[in-house]
Amino acid sequence: MAETKEKKKFVCPGAFSQVYIYHDGRVFLCPDCLMSPKAEIGNLNKKPFWMIWNSANARKIRKEIINGKYNYCSPFQCFCKSNYNIRLTPCNVKYSPFQFKYPKMVCIGADWECNASCIMCRGEICRLSKEELETFNKKINKLYIPILKHADSLTVSTTGDPFASRNTRLLIKTAAQKYPKLKFNLITNGILCDKFNCDELLITDRLYYVMVSIHGSNEETYNKVVKNGNFKKVLENIKWLNELKKQNKIKGLYFAFVVNSKNYDNIPDFIEFAKENNGVALFWNCIDWGGNLNHSDEPLNIVNPENPKFNNLVEILKNTELETPYSHFSIAFQRIKKLF
Repeated sequence: MAETKEKKKFVCPGAFSQVYIYHDGRVFLCPDCLMSPKAEIGNLNKKPFWMIWNSANARKIRKEIINGKYNYCSPFQCFCKSNYNIRLTPCNVKYSPFQFKYPKMVCIGADWECNASCIMCRGEICRLSKEELETFNKKINKLYIPILKHADSLTVSTTGDPFASRNTRLLIKTAAQKYPKLKFNLITNGILCDKFNCDELLITDRLYYVMVSIHGSNEETYNKVVKNGNFKKVLENIKWLNELKKQNKIKGLYFAFVVNSKNYDNIPDFIEFAKENNGVALFWNCIDWGGNLNHSDEPLNIVNPENPKFNNLVEILKNTELETPYSHFSIAFQRIKKLF
């Protein structure tokens, strides 16, 4: 990524204060854009976290960021680069490649268990075997819990659903009991994100933000994208989350929308949906994680100019204000609007 005057004014603090742990043990400094193989800083299954947190690659990435270089970051996935007001901090804040304290923000995608199957992600419901579940559960106290000793927040789950995953549920409850001041950020499909489950996991009064992946502004579109979902139940749970937001019991309420060839025409209505529900719509482009985009009868990656529906997307973006208090688009869409 080319260096710019804008980057000289600001430093992204993510690599200095947060960590993302993938379900297979790989560790990265950002769950959004530092996800390429060259950005991996270690693997929990091979080395202890204290060595990974200040590994040679971790220090190299931080040093480059301090110098205004973001060569390890993916510009198409970075929300910071597309909107410098989100997380970037003035460069006069002192940062060091070596971090003495463990991260303040920990994000864990513990496993793939989910009670829905979105077509951009997987082709079927994912459940762990008894042996896999036992293996993951052993990691909770041994690997994950110690990493949270300086954390302000724990984010779950980026690879499955935090309520549907038996392993993640145990992780949440264990962390809630171990660290009474810890806040929780949830990335969920919303089907089980209700008061009953939050009470059971001891986090109802400790939520910081909740991101609901819904991918459609109406039930018809939702059902095309989210298989085995429950649109009415999700709306019911969003209503409960909206009440928490109104009472200032949660800081942020977000609605994730992965734009693809089956739902792109919902973009304008989804922004209104977010506004009506006191939240912010976050629009992402499809990412192929190695064949995950093959679970559809048509090409899903609509930001590809070769996609038959690409021009339709361009027209919608031309007539849509991308940055509002109720919407934010990843840089891929901002570039399309600028270029076309």
